[in-house]
Amino acid sequence: MAELTIVNPVAEARAETALSVRFDPAPRLDSLAGKTVGLFWNGKNGGQYGLSRTKENLQRLYSDIRFVDYIGAHGAVMRRATPEQHDQMAEECDLVIGATAD
Repeated sequence: MAELTIVNPVAEARAETALSVRFDPAPRLDSLAGKTVGLFWNGKNGGQYGLSRTKENLQRLYSDIRFVDYIGAHGAVMRRATPEQHDQMAEECDLVIGATAD
């Protein structure tokens, strides 16, 4: 059975380059207590396991945390979120965790 080890859950923002435009990172929450967490999966194999494990671990830490599952509406194997889904996630969630895998 595969094992998932989270080494550093905080990603460093990449600098702006000619190939990508950097978005300012969202402000960090003080706590996840009582928050609603969106779990976005793009449909790639294995991503669902990472999200499931993340959910289990967060539930151990926060008894009053809520989760909402999302999967991209466009695409076949690699599914993308629509602008409407972005709006929905922003309205329904305090934060969203996304997973891609293979």
